[in-house]
Amino acid sequence: MLFTIHGKAQLSDDYSWLSLLNDEPEEYASESIYSKGDILYCTGDNPAAAANNKAADLMMEGNYSEAEKILSQALKHAPLFFPFRYNIGICYLYLNRLDHALIHLNKAEQIMPEYYKVNIQSGYVYSRMNRESMAIDNFRAALRKNPRDLNTIILIGDLYFERNQLANAQEYYRAALKLNRTFPNGLLGLAKIHFINEEYIKAIVLFKSIDLSADYDRALHYYYAESAFRTMDYEKAVEQYEELLKYKQDRFFLTNSVLLINHKLGLARQFTDR
Repeated sequence: MLFTIHGKAQLSDDYSWLSLLNDEPEEYASESIYSKGDILYCTGDNPAAAANNKAADLMMEGNYSEAEKILSQALKHAPLFFPFRYNIGICYLYLNRLDHALIHLNKAEQIMPEYYKVNIQSGYVYSRMNRESMAIDNFRAALRKNPRDLNTIILIGDLYFERNQLANAQEYYRAALKLNRTFPNGLLGLAKIHFINEEYIKAIVLFKSIDLSADYDRALHYYYAESAFRTMDYEKAVEQYEELLKYKQDRFFLTNSVLLINHKLGLARQFTDR
């Protein structure tokens, strides 16, 4: 996704704190911004873009603590530069500093109210705070801004799924699949409902139908592994737990323990050795 931010970045003359930046800051009329997953990058080689992209690379590596340091310093020089506010909000989400995350995401929304992903990130934060009504309100706000974004539809379904309101969850999963009948996270949502209903074979059929070359929720590997374990396909369970553990920086592990997944992996391996 590519969009343009108009106006000046309000840069000062001192970016010596970043070895990446050697040139004097320059004012510019607009900057192109694009996303990789949830994280925002900038085009160009001006100081604001360079600082943001260095932090964004660290975020992609899962080093949110170091990225936060860069963005905090950068905000002193460009407090209204949208990618700084947005990206630091994500950093604080992963660092479990949820109040700080909301402060920066609210400021990001004031700077660019039309960008729907700010509401998605705020929804994630409220979900972590167990403020589900506020989470749903933000996801719905994101959907109003971008009505055909399938992942936003799924996020609302997932909140209902977590409440065990499976009929409501299914409604949203099916709504996404009406727009794209092979959408991975829509199929995953229906598979999760089969899993909760102990219909493990039906869940596995859906897991096998999902195109993993497309972007998908890594929670798929957890539910696939759990379904395989319950049907005594322990080799498949091992395979799926191992695959899940390749994504330790994924959002899944914000609310799930790596130690627990390793324990489940070890247990599945014990059964394969019998």
